Amino acid sequence: MSFVVYSIKGGVGKTTLSVQISQMLDYTYVTNDSHSSAHNLMPEEKGFLVSSEEYEEIPFDNNIVYDFGGFKDTRINDIIKQSNKIIIPTLTSIVDVQATLATLKDVYEVNKNIIIVVNRAKNNNKAIELKEYLLEEINKSYKEINATILFVRESSVLEDSLFDCEYVETKAGSNRFKRHIYRNAIEDMITLKKALES
Repeated sequence: MSFVVYSIKGGVGKTTLSVQISQMLDYTYVTNDSHSSAHNLMPEEKGFLVSSEEYEEIPFDNNIVYDFGGFKDTRINDIIKQSNKIIIPTLTSIVDVQATLATLKDVYEVNKNIIIVVNRAKNNNKAIELKEYLLEEINKSYKEINATILFVRESSVLEDSLFDCEYVETKAGSNRFKRHIYRNAIEDMITLKKALES
C-alpha cells in the first residue's frame, strides 16, 4: 500500500503526520517540499526529496508515504490517483476548513478514498462541530466519496517527533511513565493506522 498526505494549505501538520505514518508502517518517506528537512532526518535510505528542479516526475511505488507540500505541483496527480488512501490534514479555523474543502475538490476527481485528519484537536465542541460541518458538506457535494474524519489531539510529543523522526510508540518504548505521557498520541496513531488499513 501507499498513502498521500496532502493539503493545498501549509502549516496543517502534513509533515508530522507523514513522518509518523511512515515510521509506524516502516514505509519510505517521500516529499516534494524543498523547504522541509524531514527527509534528511529519516533513517538511512528511508527519506527522499523529489524537488521539481531535479525530477520531472515522481515515481510511484508501494510502501511509500508521500508528503506533498502546500503548493500546486502537477507531478502529484498520478501519485494521488494510484495511492490507496489520501490523508488531508486540517486545523479547526475557518481558513483551514475552507482549504480542506478546496483540497477535497481537487483530490475527489482522481481518488475518492479520503481520510480527513483534524490535527491539534482539543477536547471541545468546536472539533465535534467541525466534523459535523465537514460531513454535511461532503454529503451535499460529493455523494460517492468514501471519507473518514479522525481527530489527532494536540500533543507536544507529536510536534517534537519531527526533531528525530521517530514513531511515538517506539519513542515511548516499554517505559510506563513515557507510555502514560504519550498515550493520547499513541492512541490517535493506532486509530489512524486502522483507518489506513481498512
